[in-house]
Amino acid sequence: MTNGVDLCSGLSELAAQVRSTTVTMLTAADPAMLMWTPLGTSNHMLWHAGHALWVGDVLTVQPITGRSELSPEWEAKFGQHSQPAAHSDWPDGPEVGRLLELQLDRVLTLFTNDASRIAERAAESSRLSGWPLLAGIIHGWHDEARHQGEMHLLSKLYHHRDR
Repeated sequence: MTNGVDLCSGLSELAAQVRSTTVTMLTAADPAMLMWTPLGTSNHMLWHAGHALWVGDVLTVQPITGRSELSPEWEAKFGQHSQPAAHSDWPDGPEVGRLLELQLDRVLTLFTNDASRIAERAAESSRLSGWPLLAGIIHGWHDEARHQGEMHLLSKLYHHRDR
């Protein structure tokens, strides 16, 4: 295995690239798009962005620090088994964007400060997520990138909804 600094440098690059795209997509969206869903669906752009924040917490922050840094209600709204149609009180887009940026700063700091420990624990299963640390981190950022595809599709459908 590579040393912790090299490993975490790569993870930092992955996180920064993926998260910057999520933030750009969220902030570029017309506010009316953020809560829009096509008929028969319930995951809107804001949900996908909030889900990215939840995944970052569950698969990166929690396994490294041992605790969540999100409010307890975040999982109910944005977690893996959440039901967006059951909620009506959503944070606004700028707030979710701010939280995404803060979490990225936190993750990059963790990757820098805890590089050796992350490398040592790479194959160790997280008691919180069940994933091996390194595989969980990579899966989390991959999951966020996949949700960007959903956000992009929602944007395209929104712009072509009246044609």
